[in-house]
Amino acid sequence: MYFINIFAFNLLINNYLLNFLFTNNDLVAIGSLNNLKEDFVRIAFPYNLEINAMLISNLLSLLISILVVSTLQKSNKFSDLILIIREFGKLVFIYIGVYSTILYMLRIYNLSRGLLLVGFIVFPLLSYLFIIFLRSNIFLKIQPSVKISTQLLIIFLIASVFVTTKENNEFQVSIDLSDNNASSDEFSTYVETVYEGCSPWLGSSNFNGCITGVQVKKGYRYSESLNNIIVFDSDFYVLDVFGKVFKNNVTNIYLDISEKVKNRIDGSGDQGLFSLAFHPSGSYLLISYSDLENNLVIEKYKIGDNNSPLKDNPEILLKIPNSQCCHFSGNIIWSNYFDDFLISIGDMESNASFEGKPVSLFNSEPLDTTSPRGKIIFLNKRLTNPDLLAVENVYESKKNILAYGLRNPWKTYEYNNYLFVPDIGHVSEEELNILNLDDLRVENKPYLLGWPHYEGTIDNQINFNEIFLHENNTKTSINSYVKDKSLMPKVFYSHVAPENYRAAIIGGAVIEDSKSKYFEHYFFADYLSAEIFSYDFKNDSLKIIPLGSIETFITSLNVHPQKADILLITTGDGELLEVKLP
Repeated sequence: MYFINIFAFNLLINNYLLNFLFTNNDLVAIGSLNNLKEDFVRIAFPYNLEINAMLISNLLSLLISILVVSTLQKSNKFSDLILIIREFGKLVFIYIGVYSTILYMLRIYNLSRGLLLVGFIVFPLLSYLFIIFLRSNIFLKIQPSVKISTQLLIIFLIASVFVTTKENNEFQVSIDLSDNNASSDEFSTYVETVYEGCSPWLGSSNFNGCITGVQVKKGYRYSESLNNIIVFDSDFYVLDVFGKVFKNNVTNIYLDISEKVKNRIDGSGDQGLFSLAFHPSGSYLLISYSDLENNLVIEKYKIGDNNSPLKDNPEILLKIPNSQCCHFSGNIIWSNYFDDFLISIGDMESNASFEGKPVSLFNSEPLDTTSPRGKIIFLNKRLTNPDLLAVENVYESKKNILAYGLRNPWKTYEYNNYLFVPDIGHVSEEELNILNLDDLRVENKPYLLGWPHYEGTIDNQINFNEIFLHENNTKTSINSYVKDKSLMPKVFYSHVAPENYRAAIIGGAVIEDSKSKYFEHYFFADYLSAEIFSYDFKNDSLKIIPLGSIETFITSLNVHPQKADILLITTGDGELLEVKLP
């Protein structure tokens, strides 16, 4: 009975403290409780329960009561001041130790430290006064019937706490594992709210601060690794590296071409299923992948009456051999501006070095206007008249080049008359280019973005290139041409930031909802650093949004087609993340 009294009293005060802490740190509380829920889900917890302050209070009270009963003597002698101080000190250490351990294990961080410190003094004092009462002769000598009444009073107080918590506690997250199958809304709860500050910025001068308080939640693990997420109409399509396309959730496989896709998991490099784009009529789609012979393939599938692709007789529209491991790009989008598909093609070069210098710096194809590599091209139209940059004046320049001088653009995005072109850097800088497509109608020349002469804003000091500028039956070095014509990126950043290593820019999308406070902000990500970025491109204002410890790398980003201010992110370990902007 002594243990029950101690436990009941601790349950009362611990529940009060936790509810008070949660009320004063509501967003922290919601994020922490959802973190705990995610842990239960991961271990396939077999029972239903509510995760709230009462659940945590029970755990705290049980451990505290066990330690109190086992370490404090049941003596009713209170004349020894040294004994009283020693026992009170033990209580303080018990409370601090149990709270610190349990809150850390449950990943409940960032609660008010001031309130906790006050609780660590006041609650042991109240607890010790209650223990003194239980040990006192007054309590021990009362009639048994009165003792029973006291126990009933304690039970009544506990019941009151349960009822009050159930009715007033808005920080409850229900665990329901009776159905573990995927549903149309596979995102159950937010698992983390990120309040940590941003790492220092080292890059373009348009950086303008940090956005904290995003909420991150995980959906189902679709595959061993994901490559891309595409939005069309009100649906989203998740592409894994092996060749499967999922529509809206993990159970709905929209298209599977795994049998003809070479992937990076079974081999090495960048291979896999890359991208998908629908014709606006909805009558067919294009899909891009690396085939078993390491070609970049653009393939067309008709869409049947049931809105599913017809796997019989697909048509290969483009096939580009790649003799190396990497840099396929392969992104496809439909351009409303040009009424045609735009295809991004990497330089198809490896990251190897020769005599201490990157091999890719000697690769001329991104600048060669007779080659499709290192370019963004129109699939059908011929709208530009590029100058002839080539080894010899043998072939004409390609008239379907929209942009050239690219290393590995991933992923492009069109908004009105703007084309967003993120290009993954080599060893130093990442870059985001924003092309005003109206300029193309005026000059009829494709956009030159500088690689390999430029990596972001860095001049690689290339003094010799195997290709030349051919005009008026003469050929000249392209060095001055590239320096004069290359466009500098709107956003760039260094890999070696002071505290957070960044590498490989991942293109995203613009929030087009005019009601959103992020209206016309372009969101993109970094592959390694667990960060996304918001770029108000019309006001040239860039902000970092940390995602916390997501423990994976980001492969693509898009705006949710139905939910306001929600971003969808695919990861290298096969999960789909949902990020709610603050």
